[in-house]
Amino acid sequence: MASNVFGSGLRFAFVVGVSAMALASAARAQSAEETSAAAEDGDIVVTAQKRAQSVNDVGITLNVFTGDTLRAQGIDSAQELGQITPGLVVNETGAQGVPIYTLRGVGFSNIYVNASSTVGLYVDDVSVPYAVMTRGALFDIERVEVLKGPQGDLYGRNTTAGQINFITGKPTEEFDAGASVEYGRFNAFDGEAFVSGPIANGVQVRVAGKQTLSSGWQKSLSRPDDKMLGAQDQTAFRGKINFDLGASSSLLLEAHWSRDQSDNIAATTYDGRDIGLPAAQALPTIGTPIYSLGDNRAADWTPGFRPKRDNKIWGGSARLDLDVGPVALTALTAYDKFTRSETSDWDGAALNDSASINDTRIEAFSQELRLASNGESDFTWIVGGYYSWDKLDEGYNYFMGDSYFATALGITELFTKYTQKTESLAGFGHVEYQITPTIQLIGGVRYTHETRSFQGCTYDRNGTLAAATNNIITPFLIIPAGLPDPGLVAPGGCAVYDDRPDSAHFGTFDPFDEKIKTNKWMWKGGINYKPSRDLLLYATVSSGFKSGGFNGANSNTQTQLRPYNPERLTAYEVGAKGDIRSLGLNLNGAVFYYDYKDKQESGFAVTFVGNIGGLTNIPKSRIYGAEVSANWRLTDQLSLNAGATYLNSKIKQWEAVSNASLYPNIVTYDASGLPLPNAPKWSLNATPSYKVDVGSDMTLEFATDAIYRDSTSGAGLPYQMIEDYWLFNARVILAKQDNSWQVSLWGKNIFNNYYYQYAAVGGNGPYVRVVGMPVTYGVRLGVNF
Repeated sequence: MASNVFGSGLRFAFVVGVSAMALASAARAQSAEETSAAAEDGDIVVTAQKRAQSVNDVGITLNVFTGDTLRAQGIDSAQELGQITPGLVVNETGAQGVPIYTLRGVGFSNIYVNASSTVGLYVDDVSVPYAVMTRGALFDIERVEVLKGPQGDLYGRNTTAGQINFITGKPTEEFDAGASVEYGRFNAFDGEAFVSGPIANGVQVRVAGKQTLSSGWQKSLSRPDDKMLGAQDQTAFRGKINFDLGASSSLLLEAHWSRDQSDNIAATTYDGRDIGLPAAQALPTIGTPIYSLGDNRAADWTPGFRPKRDNKIWGGSARLDLDVGPVALTALTAYDKFTRSETSDWDGAALNDSASINDTRIEAFSQELRLASNGESDFTWIVGGYYSWDKLDEGYNYFMGDSYFATALGITELFTKYTQKTESLAGFGHVEYQITPTIQLIGGVRYTHETRSFQGCTYDRNGTLAAATNNIITPFLIIPAGLPDPGLVAPGGCAVYDDRPDSAHFGTFDPFDEKIKTNKWMWKGGINYKPSRDLLLYATVSSGFKSGGFNGANSNTQTQLRPYNPERLTAYEVGAKGDIRSLGLNLNGAVFYYDYKDKQESGFAVTFVGNIGGLTNIPKSRIYGAEVSANWRLTDQLSLNAGATYLNSKIKQWEAVSNASLYPNIVTYDASGLPLPNAPKWSLNATPSYKVDVGSDMTLEFATDAIYRDSTSGAGLPYQMIEDYWLFNARVILAKQDNSWQVSLWGKNIFNNYYYQYAAVGGNGPYVRVVGMPVTYGVRLGVNF
């Protein structure tokens, strides 16, 4: 592995070094006036603070990617943003179909659907309450804003890590249209189109759509002829209609629909002894998996449990903006409905150790109303209210006929069903006061009242759970432990034992039913100092929280389902943004410190059938680090975009539950001093590009992307650690100067580096990894009318 990393590092040094020498050579040939104009042309307007501002005037660390940038770099999904955003880690887990978003080390390693993300996810300012709803295709994107640190004073759902806001294209007052088609390795086809313009006086529409198709790229370890897993089949549409209601007033209606019938990613098993673990597997299984390390395409899945999904989402929103003289009123109403039928094979083997079929239904409604000061003033303000409601119903069959539990207890199938409801009400305010021409004070506050309820149980599926409970678990485990005799589990009945002495149903098998309430303040204070138009210095202190929740896992005891507590993060940050116009350089940097309390984290639940997945809180931890990003345009032909994030995370206090525990005796160990999971020490990105004129009306551009992600800790669990990796992409783009068309040849992971972004115990036994894609390449044609 070390030699691969070293070789990749040499490639990185070569790519960046040659580009830098070319850049430096070209810089000597360009005047300061030319570079100054180039820097001004690259200014980006963002709405991170709910109003249009230059990105260099916002005292927040954020990464902004335009739609053109995302298309050029081949970013087709929210999950792929982790490859181009330093400090952002997105894990494709391969189990339950839920991506995990972690920003600057702040994340929640929970693979179940009902968990809320620490990273706020938004589309056109509308919150996406559950990460599973973000797996669709990105299309018709105007820009993406990644805000780092708590942003609770202006964003509706309570989170601790930051926000990702996807801003889609808006209807235009003049006719505009465009389309693109792409074909690549594994028969990958991608087609996208939009049309926009007026249809009547004061009325504009925009319609966009996307289709993605491909054959599989993963191949079975046990069945050499089966090389077809990983196929993509996604279709999506979005429509918008805007009504002008007078000066600065409008009503924007939006509707969207998408369907995803793609394959899920299968995990790959490996021999745990290869990374120093004491055994090949965590628990024995019937049969032996075929192991693999180092092969991008190697995976395995159980015949009859092909990982796949059939997910749909549809919804709409209405945004009313009214200019009411001294104030501006904004009302944003949104509704989404998400359904899925999804098969996942957790164990990465052609064994029925652990597989599930999930049927999920989510309904989400939100309403935001805000008033903001209007016009230019030294004192600007926003006040408002936010309400949201969502309901999640899920039932999933869990199959484990070849598992240790099937061998030891005879349990081959389970059925878990639950309903979760969340209701949130908040009031907020945000002010900015220009006390001198160079100094601005910023403050914000939000108060949130949230109620979340959970009702659910794990049920007998085919008689095996009832038989094992009645004949083995109750007489030989529950009663000898001194717990009350619960009686018999009826076939198909609930089999979660209430082991809570303070419960009215203590000592019985009973569905879990509980409600939690959270009332919390979030706040923010900051100062911006702008000594010149080209330099901004800022300092902020902000506090955010993420509410508690419930475990959506298969369960044996009600203790396992008890809610985990809210987490709170206080962030201290100092940063600078500036333009060095004589060099054509835009440079941003920040240092930060996070005081992290009650971090929500995965752990062990000690039950009478063994130690299985549970959720807990880490009482105290901290993160500090630094970020820098540069947009260096030395000439009209040569540029370099680069970014880096350094993280140092540490658990300060945590008595973690040890896997050596044996019910009812819980063994703990001191986990203090360990780094947090999914917090790579270094994240690096560099994109050098060179563009030249071809003839009188065309350009030719050469660009590369170099991406590095450092290794991450498993918070004391070696099988959850992730090795560091490099990725390299490249593209050549021939385009008309008026942007009427372009054609590009592209390659991703061009050196076919082996990497993975998730590692765990795959269900009940095997150690698994979910690997990234091998080298891919293709051609893309885009036209604009």
